[in-house]
Amino acid sequence: MSALGKAPAGVRPYSSTAPFFELIFERNARMITHMILTILMVLGAGIFRLAAHQFGWWNIAPVAAMALLGGMYLGRRYALWIPLAVMAVTDIVLNMQMGYPMFYWPRGFDYAAFLLVGLLGLWARDRKLPTKISAAIATPFLFFFISNFAVWLFGMSLANAPYAKTFSGLAECYAAGLPFLRGTLIGDWSFMALFALSALLLRRTAGERSRWLVAEARA
Repeated sequence: MSALGKAPAGVRPYSSTAPFFELIFERNARMITHMILTILMVLGAGIFRLAAHQFGWWNIAPVAAMALLGGMYLGRRYALWIPLAVMAVTDIVLNMQMGYPMFYWPRGFDYAAFLLVGLLGLWARDRKLPTKISAAIATPFLFFFISNFAVWLFGMSLANAPYAKTFSGLAECYAAGLPFLRGTLIGDWSFMALFALSALLLRRTAGERSRWLVAEARA
């Protein structure tokens, strides 16, 4: 700076507030990117769920992943009900296609598990990456244990008889559900890995865009 407080000719003045505005740009870009990506992927998961049943890919639909990502990245006002609405709509469509009632009350346990996973996402959203990864790993198991507990209470065994309401009956129910757990793991973990990769690529693009905006603001 010259003695008069003006920058020499040909030199851009640098504002001490520039790093602050750069941080704001990058933070807002990251939040908006995550929210848009989450909405698109939750809707995409719902569409995939409908398509998976058409192709006979049972239990591969990333149901629990929808709830977790919604809890982590959607606005708190929408974090639970948008994934829940997508699940409810796809449930109604699938039940109508297969000739089932639009809703039967034991299914409420699955919705309770869905909401619990969403709350797990809300809890993990402001925590560090290892906590989020742990939540992602635990999500399909949490959904499996709760949903199969409902099957034990109200469903039928492979022998088309009610499960014995004993510990051995509960163990039998969980053992019968293990083949379905594989599809749940594939669907949820693949979906969340795709989300993480997409978020990384979009964040890099958004970061470059925010730095360009800051450079323009400095000019």
